[in-house]
Amino acid sequence: MKPPFTCAALSDPDIYAEGVMASMRQLVAGEPYWFFRTEVDLQQSFPLDAASRQAFAELVERLERRGVRLVVMLQPTRGLMHADALVSPWKERYSRAAARQSFLEKAQTLRSLGAMVVDMEAVLTGKHEQEYFFRRDHHWTPYGAQVSARQVAKAMLADPGIDQLAEMTFETRPGILLRKMGTMNVAVKVVCGNAYNYQWVRGSVTVPKEGMDSADTLFGDVATPAIALVGTSNSDNRDDRYKNYNFQGFLQQYLSRDVVNFAMTGGGATGSLEDVLLSEAYQNGQFRYLIWELPVSYAIDDQSIWRQLLPEASGGCTDKTLLANDTVTLPISEADERAEVLANAGQHRRVTAGKSHLLLDMNFSANNLKEFYVLAYYDNGQREKIRIRRPARLDTGRFMLRLDPPGRQSNLLSVLLEFEQPVAEAMKVETSLCDY
Repeated sequence: MKPPFTCAALSDPDIYAEGVMASMRQLVAGEPYWFFRTEVDLQQSFPLDAASRQAFAELVERLERRGVRLVVMLQPTRGLMHADALVSPWKERYSRAAARQSFLEKAQTLRSLGAMVVDMEAVLTGKHEQEYFFRRDHHWTPYGAQVSARQVAKAMLADPGIDQLAEMTFETRPGILLRKMGTMNVAVKVVCGNAYNYQWVRGSVTVPKEGMDSADTLFGDVATPAIALVGTSNSDNRDDRYKNYNFQGFLQQYLSRDVVNFAMTGGGATGSLEDVLLSEAYQNGQFRYLIWELPVSYAIDDQSIWRQLLPEASGGCTDKTLLANDTVTLPISEADERAEVLANAGQHRRVTAGKSHLLLDMNFSANNLKEFYVLAYYDNGQREKIRIRRPARLDTGRFMLRLDPPGRQSNLLSVLLEFEQPVAEAMKVETSLCDY
C-alpha cells in the first residue's frame, strides 16, 4: 500500500538538483505522519578528516588561551532517534547500530582533541516520553531540546570551573501550542500536490524565578552572562514564537546560570560560532564556556571557514605587531569587478618572506558585503584566491582571514577583493596585515 501524500516524482533526482529541494534529498515516507530525508536523516557515517581534526584542536587551544572552555553537544540524526518510524525498504537498509557507533566515535574524537563533549548515549538508547524530533520537520521538539539540555548541564556541572560562575534560579512554564507544518511536509506538497496538516506540540518558556534573592540579582545587579550558546535554528530564539524550542531556557534552568544566545538560523554549522568570536563580549574576555549545538551530520571540513574562525578565536591582529596596513574606499562596483585593499610596495614595503602564514584583519564600514573572493598576490608569481561566503545574518563588518603563502620565501605584494555581488554604495575598508 502506497503511503499517503507521496508520488513517484519524489524518486526523481532532478527535483533535488538545486534550491530548497537540495536539502531535502531524497524524501521518503515512513510510518503514517512521518517523512525522512535519506541523505541526512538516514546518514550512517559521520567522518572527520585529518585537516578538520587539526583545525578543531587548534580552535580548542585558542579558546583555552582566552579562558574559554568549548562544550560540544552533538545532536543526533532523526534516523538515530526515530528509526522505528521507517518502513521498507529503508527499514532494512538503515543500520541504527552502525550510525550510533559512528556517532559515538565522532564524539570521542572531538573529546580527544580537547573539547568537553556531552555524553549523549543515554539520549540515543533511552526510552522517551515524547518525540525528540518533529515528524515532518528537521528541527527537534521542545522535548528534544529539554533532554539534550539536561545532558549538557550534567557535563558542565561536573566541571570545577562552573563553580566560579554566579548562580541564578530559573523556572520553566508551559508555553503556547507550537504548530509545525514541517519543512519535509512542505516539500512533499510542492512535489506531490498534497500533504499532512500541522503537528501540534506544547512549547515551553523559561524565566528567572520570581523573588530571587541571589547576591547577583539584588538591587538589579545582574551578573554578566559568562556562558555563550552557538548553534543552528534548533537553538535560535526567533521572532516567530512557533519556531522557538527553548534550548537556551532549558540550559539556564538545569545549569542555574544565565546563558547568552548567539545561535543563528541559516548560518550552517559555523555561522553563529563566527558571530560570537567576532563579538565585543568574546573579544573583551566575557565568556568562560562556549556551548556548541552541532548536528552530527554537519560537515566541518571547509578549510576556507577554518581560515576565518581560527584567527577570530585569537583576536585577529589586535595586540600584534603590524606588518602592513592601509585604508581605502571601495567604489560603487558591479559583480566580478576587483578593488585593491592592501599594497605592500614602495617605501612602505615590509618583508613577509619566511612566514608560513599571514593574517588579514579587515574592517568594513558596512556589514552587507557577504559574497566575494580574496586574492593575494606574491612576488614569486603565484597567488591565492579564496572564496568567501559570510552568513546573511552575520551583523558585523569585521573580517579575518589566514593567508597561506605558496612558497616560504615569497613576499606578499597585494591583496584585492573580487565582488560576487554589486557594491551599491561606497564603503571604507581598513586592512591590517600581521604575523599569524
